[in-house]
This record gives sequence, structure tokens and C-alpha cells, in this order.
Amino acid sequence: MPFSNLKIAFAFLATLILFLGFAGVVSSDKPKALLAQSGFGKGLEQPAVQPLDRQAPATSKFAVVIGIVYDNFELGDVHYADRDANSVYDLLTTKYGFPKENVVLLTNANANRQNILAALDWLAHNPDIDSGSDVVFFYSGHGLRSAPDVGLNLPGGQTAYALVPFDFMKYDFKKGQGLLWDSELKGYLKDIHPGRMWINIDSCSSGGFNQPGITGPNRVVTMSSQGDELSGEIPETQRGVMMQYMVEDGMSRGLSVEQAFAAASPRAALGYSQNPQIADDYPGNMDLGNSPQIPTN
Repeated sequence: MPFSNLKIAFAFLATLILFLGFAGVVSSDKPKALLAQSGFGKGLEQPAVQPLDRQAPATSKFAVVIGIVYDNFELGDVHYADRDANSVYDLLTTKYGFPKENVVLLTNANANRQNILAALDWLAHNPDIDSGSDVVFFYSGHGLRSAPDVGLNLPGGQTAYALVPFDFMKYDFKKGQGLLWDSELKGYLKDIHPGRMWINIDSCSSGGFNQPGITGPNRVVTMSSQGDELSGEIPETQRGVMMQYMVEDGMSRGLSVEQAFAAASPRAALGYSQNPQIADDYPGNMDLGNSPQIPTN
């Protein structure tokens, strides 16, 4: 073959290889940004690609979920609070659309005082929480009140109420140290102003937390008992009483917070002699699985 023809053949072969290589790039799964950077397709009449769904989420969702089974029996038995917390975490993240990265789950030894305060501080000072947000604070564990019958006869005329971190025995708790008192909890929760907020306290004496700063506009606060009552557990289902009746049997099956509470309360009173409390300052039924939501009353 003459040399000039050989050059033409090699040039044709090289052009073919480059064309096939470029076609391979275009048909590959590489990000479209790479093609955009190359300038490919500029000036061509191409129909605009419509995204499947570019609508921003109607709400942002944040939660702190706490459940504590203690490593001592100083204040009595708690067997299933960690299971309660894990169930609520699953409910929020699988049915209610809460992103996992926006839910702080603290159980057992991880639910020490330092970590609980850090989680509350994150919630209280979260710049992404606004009037379009959903917020949940859930606690299952021991609860105390400052009264002689529980060994906390603290000075002061007004009875106070406390949640109990896992590591309370490290402190002189009978003098009120190492606990999370109602005044402290109010300090974190009072300045959070989301569109909807569900606060649930499943503990003995939980009704004592029915106080302004914990309660408030656009909030539903559910408490498993009155301020001077105990809260129980159900061994057969391995759940707290109100956790089983309200959350497992109600909210996880599509009921709003208020509907689930109304259905659960008589069962708790009849079977376990505890009288759950609710402070409802939300204008409608708070269905955290339905967002946005039109108030129904």
C-alpha cells in the first residue's frame, strides 16, 4: 500500500477510535455535570428535562428521643423504656418522615445528664427550626417530685418535678443534684417555636410537667400519669402502658396525637390506675404523619 494511503487509513482509524470513545463517555453513567463542563450540547435545540419532584418539603422535622433502663433499682424497676424509645424512633423515621440525621436517640448509658443537656441545647438553638417545622421531645424513664414520700424533701414551698438521667447515682440526687428539673427543662423548651410540637413524658409524676414553657402554642404535651401517680409497664407487650395504648395501638396505626391519647387514657385508668394528662394548644388534630395539615377543629 502506498505511504499516502497508509496515512489516510491510520487517520481514519484514529478518528473512529476517538468517536467510539466519546460515544462511550456520553452513554455512560457519569454525572451530567461532566458533560456540562465539557460544553457538549451547547446551542442544540434540546427539550428541557423536567425533574420528577423539585418541590421543597413542607416541613422540617427534628426530635430528641430518650429511653432509660437503669443499671440499679434505687428508684424502682424500669424494664422497657429503651424499647419504647426505639419504637418511637422507628415511628418518626419510617412513617412520619423525620430524617435520621435530625433525630437524636439516647438510650440507657448514653442518656446521661451531659448528653441529655447537649441534645436539648441542640434542639433549643437549632437555626433550622422555624414556624414550618415539626419537633418532638420524647422521654421514657424515671420521674420524681420533691416531696417527702419520695425522699426528695427539698427546701422551698412549691413542689418541683424531675426527669432522671441514667447516671443520677453519680450525684447526691436526694439533694436534687444530677436530675433534670422542670425549671431546667422549661429553660430549653420555652423558646422553641415550631409549627407543631409533640412533647411526651412517660414517667411517674409526669403530670407535674404540665407547666407553661413546657406547654404552649402549637404544642401537644402528653403525660402518662398525674403529678402524684406512678406510671406502669405491661410485661406481656414489653412496653410502657401509655406507650402501648397510645403509640403502638394508636399513632402507629394512623391516629393523631389527640385521637390516640383519647383512646388510650381510659384503658390506662381501668387497667393500671394511672390517669394520663394532656395539654393541647394545637388548633386541630396533630397528625405528624401528614404534612402539611389543615386543622380539623
